[in-house]
Amino acid sequence: MDLDALEKHCIEQKGRVKVVYSVTIHHNPSGATLSNAKRERLVALAQKYDFIILSDEAYQLVSFGEQVEEIVPLFYHDDQNDPRVFSIGTFSKVIGPGLKVGWIQAHPSLLKKIPDIGFIDSGNNPVIFTSAIINHFIKSGALEQHRQFVNGELAKKCKLMCEKLREVGVTDFAEPRGGYFVWAKVAGDKRTGKSGEPCSINRDKFGDMMRLCFAWLTPEKIVEGIEAIRG
Repeated sequence: MDLDALEKHCIEQKGRVKVVYSVTIHHNPSGATLSNAKRERLVALAQKYDFIILSDEAYQLVSFGEQVEEIVPLFYHDDQNDPRVFSIGTFSKVIGPGLKVGWIQAHPSLLKKIPDIGFIDSGNNPVIFTSAIINHFIKSGALEQHRQFVNGELAKKCKLMCEKLREVGVTDFAEPRGGYFVWAKVAGDKRTGKSGEPCSINRDKFGDMMRLCFAWLTPEKIVEGIEAIRG
């Protein structure tokens, strides 16, 4: 995130900025992670210009390497005396994509209105049963074992994809430290995966980019797909 641009926008809008949404870790599609220094400044801007931050942390649990593991949810950078952050997570990226169960981390003064939402208060929330199963999964220690396994497998697939991209002549990309995607620039018209065009409001801005998903493909399919763009 360009925090200078954000601050300039806040000044120009004169208090009209009320909410800032950001994918703060393993951004989809770029794979970027907001540094701790930027996290601290983002929270400071929220306090200065009076806005709330929705921090989308869907890939928080899907991290490769110790350096990224040290990046904690944005909630931990918030000030309990002037809270601004909702850290929003999900189990769907580490357990399974059909598992629509997540959580919100925020200070109590921000959370106090949420229990009064009708479908939560009534007890008819459709994920209550699934939540109970996941709660047992966490307490048993099996979730962390599963997470380590998943991250190990994803790290190997990510490394394979990046190595294969370099082999076929694609070098303009940053090797991710988590998440599901490699965001790569490809010259000419040889592309595979999802085009970068729909990944921006200005659809022509990333026309030479590809969002390549390594998470669900077999190693053989990864090699086959990247081979198709060999120059």
